[in-house]
Amino acid sequence: MSKNAIIITLVVIILIIGGYFIFVKQGSAPTPTTTSVPAAGQPKQTNPVAYTDASSFAPSFLQCSPGELKMPFPGNNTYVITVFGVENGNCHYAGRIVDQNGLAVKGGPPESDCRVPIALINSDVFGHLFGSDKTPAVKAAQDKIEADYCTK
Repeated sequence: MSKNAIIITLVVIILIIGGYFIFVKQGSAPTPTTTSVPAAGQPKQTNPVAYTDASSFAPSFLQCSPGELKMPFPGNNTYVITVFGVENGNCHYAGRIVDQNGLAVKGGPPESDCRVPIALINSDVFGHLFGSDKTPAVKAAQDKIEADYCTK
């Protein structure tokens, strides 16, 4: 093989690898979206990061960074948790179950709109959103936070 052929081959390989990292790897990162219709009484979101699994969403929730988790829920519905961000020292987030059209499921659990002090946001609050309270005492504490800081 000539020296020019080797150089051309190396340039092509570098371009292919660069293209892979630019186009393919970007597609695996969370995709920013804009929610077109926020739940009643909630501010319009600007480019929250979209998540489809709780483990990826957890760091965003715990930092109260704008983001939205959408997970399948029984009956072809979707469980949606939206973090709007920090407002006046509180983490503003909401949870709801929606149908295929994005409308609140009638007869399902009520939508919740929460403004919890940042100091109280922790893994217990996150777990409570999924009914994963570690102990009865943790559940009681989280039920109180929900009662004090969330509206339905």
